[in-house]
Amino acid sequence: MRFACTTKDIAAAVGAASKVVNAHTTVPILSNVLLQAEGEKIAVRATDLELTLEHAFAAEVTEGGAVTVPAKLFASYLGNLAPGRLEVTGTPTRASVKCDRSNYDFHALPADEYPPLPAAVRGSHFTIGGKRFRDGIDATIFAASSEEARGAVLMGTLLEVEGNALTMVATDGYRLAKFVTTLDDGMSGNEKFIVPSRALAEVARNLGTGERISVSALGAQSNQLQMTSGDVSITVRLVDGQYPNYQQVIPAKFDRTVTASTATFIGSLRRAELVAGDRASMVKLSVANQTLIVTASSDISGNAYEELEIEQTGEDLAIAFNARYLVEILNHIKSEKVVMEFLGPLSPAAIRPLEPLESGQQLYVLMPLRQ
Repeated sequence: MRFACTTKDIAAAVGAASKVVNAHTTVPILSNVLLQAEGEKIAVRATDLELTLEHAFAAEVTEGGAVTVPAKLFASYLGNLAPGRLEVTGTPTRASVKCDRSNYDFHALPADEYPPLPAAVRGSHFTIGGKRFRDGIDATIFAASSEEARGAVLMGTLLEVEGNALTMVATDGYRLAKFVTTLDDGMSGNEKFIVPSRALAEVARNLGTGERISVSALGAQSNQLQMTSGDVSITVRLVDGQYPNYQQVIPAKFDRTVTASTATFIGSLRRAELVAGDRASMVKLSVANQTLIVTASSDISGNAYEELEIEQTGEDLAIAFNARYLVEILNHIKSEKVVMEFLGPLSPAAIRPLEPLESGQQLYVLMPLRQ
């Protein structure tokens, strides 16, 4: 294998692929990235067997073939090169790079040992605007569980497709994030996919700037999802399981509403959380006379008291929340004002932006704490 390309193109492709590599893998070949030269393009691929990323770029290929090189080492080397051009030659055991007056040899493993791409048996298919998908990912995946003990299903994000509508849902059992948007090209039927949230984070990072993202179910059992935009493709193994009925978590009606400045509310909560200090980060919200009072107390830190002017409808209310969870939700609301809807001190609260995003509708549900 032999090709020449710009340092910028190969550094971007290898850098993106290296983030997929599992640093703790016990399979040596999975610590490497695959560089495959064919036609006038180089395809750089990395996988941990659950998630596969392939990033292609244009190059001058004088000899086709493939080579695998240590991902982290090669990415770090390329990231430290000055802008320019380089030449890469590869054999089953070595990859050599020539750039200006420097020459580097990297130990390689045979490319034929690298895991092949998933079988391209295509099933359901839809396309979505890149910005819409990126906004939906950003608005939801933070609410998925990060604890393996709670199971792979809650560590995933639900993609529910009904015709031309896409609903994305993530929950860890304490909070729920929902985003509804429209597809460029939908499906005739309904489909549900549970996608590992870390895979969607890679989609947002690598595909989110694309104009359109093409999404296809792969495999005889449609147990993998491939997302492609331009020369970048991400394939992920779907989570096998039943996603919780999230509709049951969202109250059907509310009888009290608070509208507040998002930035002012976040600032008050962050300061009060410093005093709360404990694992639950409990802050209390008291609503009365068009005023929201935020309080927190700790035997170690002291007491916190904040007052905010709000727009209130319905009866007065006293309710408590985990401040960290509430701040995290508010951080994902871009609207200047936020709307909170309540049913009572022990019922879940709904949180949404007053001015919705152009790309989709956000809704958050947060469980209160017992005072």
